[in-house]
Amino acid sequence: MLTFKTQFPINEKYNAENLIEAGRIWLAGSPYSSLAEVMANAKDIKDGWRVSKEKESIVFANHVNGVNVCGFRHENTDENEMRWVTEVVGFKFQNKFILSVQLDVGSELPVEKIDYGKRPHFLKTVMQEIGGGTDGMLRVIDRPHYLKDNEVGLAADLINSHAGCLMPIVYVSADDDDTAHINPIMLAQWLSGMAHIVVEPNRDFSFGLMSKVSNENAYGGAVAIYWPDGIGKWLFMPKYEYSDPRSMQIAIARKVRQSLLSQRTKRECTWGYIQELKSKERIDSLKQSGSAEIDDFVAAFDDEIASKNEEISRLEQEINRLKYGNYSSSSDDAPEYKALQLTSSETDLYQGERLEIVIDAITNSINTTQPHTRRRNILEDIRDSNLETGERDSILECLKELLRSYKSMNASTRKELERLGFEITEEGKHYKLEFRNDKRYHFSLSKTGSDHRGGLNAFAEIKNKLF
Repeated sequence: MLTFKTQFPINEKYNAENLIEAGRIWLAGSPYSSLAEVMANAKDIKDGWRVSKEKESIVFANHVNGVNVCGFRHENTDENEMRWVTEVVGFKFQNKFILSVQLDVGSELPVEKIDYGKRPHFLKTVMQEIGGGTDGMLRVIDRPHYLKDNEVGLAADLINSHAGCLMPIVYVSADDDDTAHINPIMLAQWLSGMAHIVVEPNRDFSFGLMSKVSNENAYGGAVAIYWPDGIGKWLFMPKYEYSDPRSMQIAIARKVRQSLLSQRTKRECTWGYIQELKSKERIDSLKQSGSAEIDDFVAAFDDEIASKNEEISRLEQEINRLKYGNYSSSSDDAPEYKALQLTSSETDLYQGERLEIVIDAITNSINTTQPHTRRRNILEDIRDSNLETGERDSILECLKELLRSYKSMNASTRKELERLGFEITEEGKHYKLEFRNDKRYHFSLSKTGSDHRGGLNAFAEIKNKLF
């Protein structure tokens, strides 16, 4: 079972020999490897170099013929007869060096539960020994990318998937105190080689960004994951179970790891591709030499068939994960959720808006549905599994307090309305308010505020139309 997978650019100034050396350093420094001493003394590792001891083995490959593909395959069977296979493959072409790392675990014997294992330590080694490469508009690093005040355009490109990145973007927004709810440095270390951690500088940055991303940016301390293919996002808000920053960080890291399992690995970055290239090269060599040795041809064809079968098996596993797979944490207390997908052409005007409206509708439906029925059980399950609400209540609370004593549009009132997302323009004897650039809904506020209930009446209209 594939339990870990990632691919990302590494420093393009390095080559295959550097990647192989990083693999040697990784295993030589492992306190759990029976090959540590052998690897510590190994020198001049070439293509096909292999060593095995007890229930552990490693083989290196470095194919150079038109393209340069290199890496290693490490296998280890633990005391519970679980077989752990780590495959590391680098594809060097032009001015790019793409690395893939995947971990597979299985057992010949029936087991009650598969351990997903930790993030491969090799990722830390390769970042130390080689470093990250250029990934679109960002550099792969093991620390956060801190945006500057003038980088709203860059943030928009990252969220809109216009930055050319191979890795997902974890966007950390600023709360009202201009700080992050989570610890970006710690999260960047957890997700090194898996995702970019991007941190916005302050709360005002969010408002400047909204119009450029159709209000799809996380803000107010929320964190969102944006996928490189531009298909949707995953939002984490700093409330309820995520009021604790560490709980949010764990959930984000788990979600990234889960989602990367379904990402298609570049064919050139697979171990099967290396074997395919080597077998083709061997067949071509036999043909050119005029060899009549049938056994050599059979062996070469067998190698090619084996590599093809491995590639077929890998693709079948990916298809099955996409078709049936749901991530199951190795933690006993972590629930497993079966996702429901709903399509909508509307975008959220505030975080969690559409989900909150759907949950409200489901809750109202529950109240009119007979108890102890299948319909009610499903509705209650959906409601209870999506208790994380958006920011509607906080917006309404601030807006009501602001308009309760409204007399005129002074500087502080204007600033607070704009902070909530209202655009204010003058229109005769009134101010015209539009919420977050949606021109379908507009509201009026009197300039004089002579009616003592004018502010509350405006609040009631806004609440009915928008919330």
